[in-house]
Amino acid sequence: MATNLRIVERDGGGKKAAKKLRRDGFVPGIIYGANSEPAMVAIGEKELLVECYSSAFLSHVIEVKIGSNFEKFLPKSVVFHPVTNQPVHVDFQRVLKDSKVRIGVAIEFINEDKSPGLKKGGVVNIVVHKLECLCAPDSIPERLTVDMSGKEMGDSISLEEISLPQGVVAAHPERDSIIATIVGARVEKAEDSAAPGSDAAGQTASE
Repeated sequence: MATNLRIVERDGGGKKAAKKLRRDGFVPGIIYGANSEPAMVAIGEKELLVECYSSAFLSHVIEVKIGSNFEKFLPKSVVFHPVTNQPVHVDFQRVLKDSKVRIGVAIEFINEDKSPGLKKGGVVNIVVHKLECLCAPDSIPERLTVDMSGKEMGDSISLEEISLPQGVVAAHPERDSIIATIVGARVEKAEDSAAPGSDAAGQTASE
């Protein structure tokens, strides 16, 4: 994944150092994995804001120049300030060419207009929003699709119905065996209020 992120090495940690970084337009972060020592880094805030609000940011390997070297990382998490909603810390995982990564891949439901169950008023009850997969860094799929054509009320969509790309496997096939179900729409009906002059039990109140 192409990126314009600026990532530079930083010295030291602690709250004071982090505050100075943020004043200078950077967000503190850490890079770990690949049997190497964790490295403390700083990421340009403006570029990070553009990247981290993309749905693909946490599911794609990015190649970034640090110093004179290009390295590949998988963004793992972004911590946001609870009030300002600005990024305050980022975690990256190093990836090697022959390594496997564990990643959550978004599931997209298509052809919902061709589902008899949905046409009858049913709704898709999504059990697994993102399927946790194991694959090579360069084989991470953009998304996985579920074809809803012909699905009836009460049907379940199983993991076996998702066509995983070559080299991609489900990390927890037993846990994620059911992806979604089609259930009846939940219609919340307000209880009929008692007729005027009636008590809570529906009996006419006496004078």
